[in-house]
Amino acid sequence: MTQYPLDVAAEQVVRWLMQETRDAGRQWRIRATREYVRDPDADLATFGLSSEADIASLITVGALEAELPGEHPAWRLRIRVEDVVGPHTPEDESVPDGPEEIDLETFEADFVLPDRGTAYVNVEAETEDGLRHFNRLYGQLIRDRHRG
Repeated sequence: MTQYPLDVAAEQVVRWLMQETRDAGRQWRIRATREYVRDPDADLATFGLSSEADIASLITVGALEAELPGEHPAWRLRIRVEDVVGPHTPEDESVPDGPEEIDLETFEADFVLPDRGTAYVNVEAETEDGLRHFNRLYGQLIRDRHRG
């Protein structure tokens, strides 16, 4: 699949998907996860810490994938949000080792906030036909047809 970046805010996509699943009667397949990862490029001095301390800087990564089952040619809408949590020591509250499944409402509450993190929105399409098929739906998303 080839990825194509989209010029739309993650907030608009998430809110549109929430309305779409409530009002449109389409059976979306939505998968959202939250994961905590170490930031290997973090400058701990920013937090007033030495690099020898047993401390890591954590990033929370939210990932959302949405697709309509049975759509051919295939495409998948993706959102990835990365947000710096900050320093974390082994004594701090533990975090899950891998991605944890969350629902769409939790994804919105945790990752679709003003001035929080960096969001990437794109679509993956298997073929040019898949991209054209998605673009019809993308037009509805941009016009935000649920708001009238």
